[in-house]
Amino acid sequence: MTRTRTRTSAPRLRAALTGARASAPRPARAGALVVRAVGRAGAALALAASLALAGAPGAAAVDEITTQDYVGPLGVDKEAAAGYTGEGVTIAVIDGPADTTVPELAGADITVKPMCDYTASPDSRSHATGMVSILAARGYGVARGARITNYSIPSSDDTDKSSCTGTSIDDAISAAVADGARVISISLSGGKLAERAREAVAGAVARGVVVVVGTGNDGAQDPADSLASVNGTVGVGASDSAGRIQPYSNYGRGLAVMAPGDVNYHDLGNGGQVASASGTSTATPIVAGFVAVAMQRWPQASGNQIVQTLVATATTGPTGQPLISPHGLDTTDPTQYPDTNPLLDKFPGTQPTAQTVADYADGLLATETVFTNDPAYTYRGTDPAIITTHPDRTALGTSPRYHKKGGSD
Repeated sequence: MTRTRTRTSAPRLRAALTGARASAPRPARAGALVVRAVGRAGAALALAASLALAGAPGAAAVDEITTQDYVGPLGVDKEAAAGYTGEGVTIAVIDGPADTTVPELAGADITVKPMCDYTASPDSRSHATGMVSILAARGYGVARGARITNYSIPSSDDTDKSSCTGTSIDDAISAAVADGARVISISLSGGKLAERAREAVAGAVARGVVVVVGTGNDGAQDPADSLASVNGTVGVGASDSAGRIQPYSNYGRGLAVMAPGDVNYHDLGNGGQVASASGTSTATPIVAGFVAVAMQRWPQASGNQIVQTLVATATTGPTGQPLISPHGLDTTDPTQYPDTNPLLDKFPGTQPTAQTVADYADGLLATETVFTNDPAYTYRGTDPAIITTHPDRTALGTSPRYHKKGGSD
């Protein structure tokens, strides 16, 4: 099959697929939130998009992307041939709305679930479609047998989003956990995103959900707006074909593992033509996919134990950063590791801490946001005042911690 490939420039490469997806400020919550796909600023996106569209040919049939460069080196086909495709695992993708009509997603189990009503831009749809395809595409999806739920949230270039005021990343994370996702893949960063996500991440980790996030494309060490700066998240950096960290990839304590960052994708603002892009956005669903495959391979293991194995089996790349080892995940029994998230102390003194996660799991948190964002949460502590504000979600004194040997409040 003949493919039309549009090699993107560096600004568009970081903006269109892995770059700036920004969300307008949402005044219903404290502080403005700017969401972008882990990468560059919105101005680069707007300029690159206008240049691409100015020279775009007429609409053409969308060619199927049948493979990606990472398939062979990471053994994706071998895993699929052996029946390890993430079957039985639900993966949440928090991004824009994916276009499930692209040919490589035919037959995939994908549900697009908007968190509010809005009109998504071509760039927003392109980015989300690329992320979902890395997981579910029939020719190169790392977890093509998994169930994918795409929680779509708006970005700055989207329109008709008045109903989205107050909708944020924490809502999407909590919804994914409530719906039964075992893995959450997020290729977004920016503004107060990380701060908004902390309590929701605590809730996810408390329920054994693995939250995989991109470190971002600023070439910086642990920027505060990266979701990788949130304790408990699996921060993913981007590597090149030789396993070296890409110059644009953020690095530092937030980086847990790297994966290849180069992919082809459908540029939906340019007639769906196949273009090339690179970034930590694209590396993120690769890791999320292998986490789902490991969950299928090791059904007795918890999400925490899978993360323990991911970290323990990573190899060291030529530039010193850890590289994902699909072979290690496939051959190392995760149940030998403790059922604790090994990434909760990435940034001491910040949330969530291991204690916060334990309190969440035991029903001992009583913040207003936990009741607002987590419809399944029940307070099980001993503060009678909580009955006044949340009578239907309080079961005083029933925390499992009180029934543990030597347990106390």
